[in-house]
Amino acid sequence: MEQEKIKIPKRILGTLLNSAGAGVVPRQGLEYIAIGREEEIRAILRDLENISLGMGAFRFLVGKYGSGKSFLIGLIRANALERGFICADSDLTPERRFHGTSGQGIATFRELMRNLACKAMPDGGALTAILTGWFAALQQKGILEEKLSPESAELAEFVQREIFTVSEKLRGFVNGFDFAKVLNLYYLGYKQQNDELCEDALRWLRGEFATKTQARASLLKIGTIVDDQNWYDVLKLYAQFFRAIGYQGFCIFFDECVNLYKIPNRISRENNYEKILAMFNDTMQGKAEGVGIFLGATPQLIEDPRRGIFSYEALKSRLVPGKFIPFGKQNLLSPLIYLQRLNDNELFALCKRLILLHSSYYNYQPKLENEDILAFLQVALDKMGANEMITPREVTRDFLNILDLMFTDPEAKFTDLIGLKMENENAASENEEDSFFDLSEIQL
Repeated sequence: MEQEKIKIPKRILGTLLNSAGAGVVPRQGLEYIAIGREEEIRAILRDLENISLGMGAFRFLVGKYGSGKSFLIGLIRANALERGFICADSDLTPERRFHGTSGQGIATFRELMRNLACKAMPDGGALTAILTGWFAALQQKGILEEKLSPESAELAEFVQREIFTVSEKLRGFVNGFDFAKVLNLYYLGYKQQNDELCEDALRWLRGEFATKTQARASLLKIGTIVDDQNWYDVLKLYAQFFRAIGYQGFCIFFDECVNLYKIPNRISRENNYEKILAMFNDTMQGKAEGVGIFLGATPQLIEDPRRGIFSYEALKSRLVPGKFIPFGKQNLLSPLIYLQRLNDNELFALCKRLILLHSSYYNYQPKLENEDILAFLQVALDKMGANEMITPREVTRDFLNILDLMFTDPEAKFTDLIGLKMENENAASENEEDSFFDLSEIQL
């Protein structure tokens, strides 16, 4: 195979290969191994266009473990950032949910704020950059359009008026009045270089005050906080604010939603499902303007009639596919997008891409030909059920492991490696059968 040229920063390429080899979705560089999913991506790009127009969007990305849910979420997030959206993401855990009695809701909000990202800061922690960038843009506007001196008091008054103009639009929302007050106080601290006032303002905006008493005792002297009851409403408030200062909208991503299915208490599960229902209704009815909510879920979470989302009748009646959808087809305009297995051509293209990336990073001439890739896929797909159930994570991890072995051991032969893999799998299968029928423990 001839060496192709590829220009990727070595740091990003190294992180990409390490993450993919470990079965983890990297934060950057996803576009370099994006193979397939064209229809799903096209459908979600339409959602981004709608969000930029002030509409809402709500999607479940449904697939089994390793099918590419997290990868697709990361790809959408990167695309949204490039288009001028603000993005925030959080993995759900037993400590981070949509609703809980021990602060799980506000914990989710704080994680979203930690991971808040814009194009200039794609790795998160962008709230300070967003606010200071807005202040700088207002100052530039005052200097260029109003002909104000950079050091004049009139410029500071002009910026405060502009902040007040934007803040006025937010006062009708939950916590909108206090949100506007905190923005003005943050600018005051920014202008006076009062780090303590700025930090208190950021703590309030990030939901880090545990009690109202703490907020009143701070330099803000404010009587409300972001808490378990209002955190989702504050996210809608943020969406309005981001759009008012020039961003396209606010995209929110929740992954590992299967943790909701694992909640043992029925009432707790249904409270979380009720919060999902509120999000769905708000985005579909236009109450959450400029908000896109994307959730990664497993089929079990969606379809289980006892503990899944379909056990909550109000959500099931909204999400269940229509009666006239042919078997094997799906409506990509519906809230549920099921991720199907990559076809054989896409798996082949994925392996070729991995060879290119691996050889570019380690600077060697690839030895594998197309026939070798076909042989690997034949071995991978020959396992029982693999033709339907094999996932991109399995293919990527196994193929990168082979490339690593061939690079570290130049004497290793590709055919021997995939043959060894088959022998190991057969031996493991035989051991499982032996242990299942093990009679040594029986005593007469």
